[in-house]
Amino acid sequence: MNAQSKEVIETHERRTAWKEFSGFCWQLSGDAVLMPFKDGEPDWENATRDNLERVNHWSDFTDEDIPRLAVLTDSFTRFIGKGNDVSVLTHWRYGTPEIRQIDGEPCERAVDLIMEAIADDLSIEDMLGLPLADPLKPVADVPPSKMSLKLEAIASRFEESRTAPVAANDNQPSYDERLLPYLEAFGGKDTILTADGVYGAVVDNKAGQIRLMQDGRALFVNKLFSKYIELPEVPKPLTAKPFSLGDPAALPQRDWLFGRHYIRRYVTASVGPGGGGKTAHSISEALAMVTGRPLLDPGGPLTKPLRVWWINAEDPQDEIDRRFHAAAKHFSVTNEQIGGRLFTDSGRDQQFVIARQEGRDLKVVEPFIGDMVAEIRRREIDVVIIDPFVSTHEAQENDNGAMQRVAAAWTRVADEANCSIELVHHVAKNQGEVTADSARGGGAFKDKVRSMRVFNVMTKEEAEKAGVENHRSYFRVDFGKVNMIASGNSQWRRFVSVALNNGRGLLKAGDEIGVVEAWHWPSRDAVALRAAEERASLISDVPPETLAGLKARLDASDFKASDQANNWAGKLVGEFFDLDVQDKDSKRQVKAMLAAWIDAGELEIVQIQDAYRRVSPHIKPAAAPRD
Repeated sequence: MNAQSKEVIETHERRTAWKEFSGFCWQLSGDAVLMPFKDGEPDWENATRDNLERVNHWSDFTDEDIPRLAVLTDSFTRFIGKGNDVSVLTHWRYGTPEIRQIDGEPCERAVDLIMEAIADDLSIEDMLGLPLADPLKPVADVPPSKMSLKLEAIASRFEESRTAPVAANDNQPSYDERLLPYLEAFGGKDTILTADGVYGAVVDNKAGQIRLMQDGRALFVNKLFSKYIELPEVPKPLTAKPFSLGDPAALPQRDWLFGRHYIRRYVTASVGPGGGGKTAHSISEALAMVTGRPLLDPGGPLTKPLRVWWINAEDPQDEIDRRFHAAAKHFSVTNEQIGGRLFTDSGRDQQFVIARQEGRDLKVVEPFIGDMVAEIRRREIDVVIIDPFVSTHEAQENDNGAMQRVAAAWTRVADEANCSIELVHHVAKNQGEVTADSARGGGAFKDKVRSMRVFNVMTKEEAEKAGVENHRSYFRVDFGKVNMIASGNSQWRRFVSVALNNGRGLLKAGDEIGVVEAWHWPSRDAVALRAAEERASLISDVPPETLAGLKARLDASDFKASDQANNWAGKLVGEFFDLDVQDKDSKRQVKAMLAAWIDAGELEIVQIQDAYRRVSPHIKPAAAPRD
């Protein structure tokens, strides 16, 4: 950071501190001063009215002087009819007001007046009902009738901002009992409990006040440094709830939303390698949910349309639009079918970070959770899809504790908003077959989600069996972790390319977008027929005389059927057709040729006893005589 930038930041900090502190000066009808410090602590013994440094502007102090800011209130005759020589100094130490009389004859009422103004969050004039036009006029000179009207108006206005009135009965506590859990959770050695707040509370190593709002929420306030944090509800004392058997038919059903994966009030996850189809698959699912059409299960029934919020924390909005338009075009989805139930957002336009790293600490972003829950409720959203999960937090993924906290925070959103949260997540690098344990973030993430699906790209071997060319265009979806249902068979999907026709000139096709659709593995009979046809094509061009020579060699000696044997029949085929059986592809071709000749009835597998009287399968010409 250059010197100019540093100066700009420091100036902003001083201006902010001065703006907030000027409000305290007005509230306490005092002047801003810098009190003396010694060894980093307020020097009350040497604090007198004459040796305090006056502050009239933010430029009169430095950043280091901010902790020394204090309010000097004197001339108390204007308030209580006495104490003209009394001076009271108010300093905020660790967020707790420290109030002391530093000059004049001892006057407890002066100190109490300052404390009452701070506790009631009113200016001294408002609290006493002094006319604003003449703030220096003594209380004794104010007519009683006007004083009563003023106090009544002040009391009425103040009552609206309070969460609970102070009990007038001596047998009732003079504080709001709802503050007690916060006192226990955030109280320090200098904490003061009043009728409407906890003063000197310590939250995240910062001191300030805890005030209850009208709706019961707790707000942590550090006015000097402009800190306002809404606190989570303090947990209730631990209790054990007795259980008794009843009618199981009366129990509510689990609220499955879609595909026996999405379930209300729970977090689920889909895990797979980058480019493996997770994002495109979630888009097809989102359209299926909002339309109620079985887009990924052509034979399935229509379902109740759901309201879906699809969030991509990395891609820009125009890329999101391209993908959804391509999927809608492929499945013939219209705006009327969507019915305003689909919402899409980009992390480049809004922040969707639920946990941030502050030094060594991971902090859950409580305001974000509140905003997220409120928006889900407002829009009556059933399913929220977050892609990718890694962009919603700043936790170290190898820290199980941190990952558990992040997943727990998303679970809170699902529970409080009564929706399903789906987290699209990546796998660790250099993974082979993807399982539930492949997810980045260790076991904490897997254990926290209710259901986890894993995505695996089709292998070359699977592509050969299925008779498809580009194996990377196909993938399967499996339940890697299922807590509520029995695991089913794999679901296969494939990519199809959809042209948006958004090009210009000769490139009218424009962008080509991959859309995921359902694909079914061929039946055993179909696979066997295709394999036989492929094998037959390998030997269709072999001249008859070449096959006759091969059969003569096989008949003259014993060649085993096992490709692990030294005298494997495939080695002889390799010699005839100049194929190196040490090469993987060549070996596969040789095995297919032998199988094709066996299918065609030219060769057969027979059991022959060797010199050691061990019987093993050998390959012989079908017409050859047997011993």
